[in-house]
Amino acid sequence: MRFIQITIFLVISTLCLCGAMPGATADSKALILPEMGWVDVEAYLKTRDMVIIPLGSTEQHGPHLPLGTDTYEALEISKKISARTGVVVAPVLWVGYSLYHAGFPGTLCLSPETMEQVLFETVEMLMRYGFKRFMFFNYHGGNNIVQDRVIHRINHTTETTAVAIGHGSAIEPQDAEEDFFDWHAGKNETSIMLHLRPDLVRMDRAEKPEITFSERMEGLREAAKISPDLMAVWSTLFGVPEETGKGGASHELSSNGVWSFNDPREATREIGERTVEGMVSRAVAFIEAWKKAE
Repeated sequence: MRFIQITIFLVISTLCLCGAMPGATADSKALILPEMGWVDVEAYLKTRDMVIIPLGSTEQHGPHLPLGTDTYEALEISKKISARTGVVVAPVLWVGYSLYHAGFPGTLCLSPETMEQVLFETVEMLMRYGFKRFMFFNYHGGNNIVQDRVIHRINHTTETTAVAIGHGSAIEPQDAEEDFFDWHAGKNETSIMLHLRPDLVRMDRAEKPEITFSERMEGLREAAKISPDLMAVWSTLFGVPEETGKGGASHELSSNGVWSFNDPREATREIGERTVEGMVSRAVAFIEAWKKAE
């Protein structure tokens, strides 16, 4: 499986370098399902069967970013992909699985089971009209388990095909240059929002968090210096509800909800633009290759 993922990534990277985006321009208008009329959808389905479903969340993102950060990121990046490929974007949910952020007010959450069912029933409706290739663009780590389950369900119980193309997928592997523990509302994510939705960023509120690891976390982190594979255990203690007693809820880890050793005040629009452009280019190359293949 790892070999397959690496092969896919190399093919996509090559296509990006070759500019493999026939018939698409950066100035084209994105196709957003709720903004289309039924006649537009009917016309679209005469020549295409692809759809992108963005996944995000409504959860705390520190004092300086909006609760909807993950959803705005998933939606805005999906729109950029749509503009270059002509693939329709179908926003379904503004809420994801975010229970571990509930220590800060405003966070909303669906259970993984409920979220999966809503997404699957939405896909079933789209299938009725002729959509056959589903791409989920996720930008919230808490949704990974839901995304995996719904993709498996689609691929194993229907005649259609579903894949992940968002952050952390085989299409968008984790950036090797990404700073360690800059996971949530830190320098990188603030930079992305400065590029995508600067109107929603309050840099006057941005501040470096005080990070507090539990005694167990500290012990595992120290032991991992000798046995690096122990980091696999260390990472499981993050992003879990307070009720688990593992010390991994947001308000237990961070003084202000930011998960980062970096200072979000170091964020820049230019960093965000480079990050987003890389993701868009890889996804576009993948989609164009898939169009040709089928």
